[in-house]
Amino acid sequence: MANKTTKKNSLKKVFQQLHLYIGLLFGLIFLTVCITGMLLSFEKELTPLLWPKEQRVVALKNRIPVDAIVSGAKDIFPDKRLFRVEIPADPARSYRIQYGSKKEKYWYAYINPYTGEVLSKGAQAERFFQRVLDIHRFLLMDKIGTTITGISAIATLFLAISGIYLWWPKNKQLLKQRLKISMSASTKRKVWDFHAVGGFYSALFLLIFTLTGLTWSFDWYNKQFFRLFGADIKTIKEKVKNPTSEIPVGFSLLETMHQQINNLYPDPGNILMTFPNQENLAFSLTKESFAGGLLQINQAYFDSRSGKLIKNNPMNKLPLAEQMRKMVKPIHVGSVFGLPSKIVLFLAVSLAATLPITGLWIWLNKRNKKTAARKKRRPRDQAVPLNLP
Repeated sequence: MANKTTKKNSLKKVFQQLHLYIGLLFGLIFLTVCITGMLLSFEKELTPLLWPKEQRVVALKNRIPVDAIVSGAKDIFPDKRLFRVEIPADPARSYRIQYGSKKEKYWYAYINPYTGEVLSKGAQAERFFQRVLDIHRFLLMDKIGTTITGISAIATLFLAISGIYLWWPKNKQLLKQRLKISMSASTKRKVWDFHAVGGFYSALFLLIFTLTGLTWSFDWYNKQFFRLFGADIKTIKEKVKNPTSEIPVGFSLLETMHQQINNLYPDPGNILMTFPNQENLAFSLTKESFAGGLLQINQAYFDSRSGKLIKNNPMNKLPLAEQMRKMVKPIHVGSVFGLPSKIVLFLAVSLAATLPITGLWIWLNKRNKKTAARKKRRPRDQAVPLNLP
């Protein structure tokens, strides 16, 4: 029995040391990722508040057909490929036009859907939230930054697991103490409680954020993660081709597809219209809505010449791996249940963001206490001075 207790205490000391030094090493990166993550989770809510002139419009009776909007959008950046049109569900919001590609970098324009007026335009890289995203994903250091944040996520995973292990109480009486912060205790005790109790409550969320966040950090992890849900390691993004028999016709092609996606999925939601990068490929339209309170990301493919529906991919009919692929980002940013889940995420990440600060405070306090005790202690080999006349 004594050996088991000794081994358990030794293991706990090892975890304490690893938890401490890994926390000190990655604390600043963890804090940075937490703060930027909280901002990014509320990007859709904050953007119209911060930039109302480009985001908000006066809603009129009818919008201009999507074809006319796109025709005007092509003249804004004539040398760049039109990539996507974002059509918001809110009638008082502007359309967002996206240009370019991942290799060429992206450009944007916001257009009033009732007048066709260009409200703003520029390089996506210069947008505030794009810079926040670049800090969040790779600390503005490209590939090496992605590796650093990836390693930091693995470290966070360990800190969450080891933190639960160190927090775990020996008995039910201690459990009650470990679930609440004692506000009547000393400052030292309150800070320790805040770190331990706060760490416990945020641990589950940290596990979710790190396990999903790592899919953007390492290709090997991304492949193995989705393989758990049944995806093949060599899964390639679906490309749907146009039927060879269809003949191009002259009418409002994009507006027709827009109406069809709304007929397929009548619940209010934002629509993403993605342009094919080859003539023989179909248009991809995605509609994001909250049917029953849960985010639904439904997709359909249309002939890029006739506008006829080629393939419909309702989310609930997709294989589990494909559903997870669509949901991994909403899970990571906390938008699965809309604003309520974002608020829960904000509170959890706010709590998690205090952990490096309280952890550092506890460590410095112990270190200063040991230093003070060492100074007071008289060395054993120091001779006691004699009081001679």
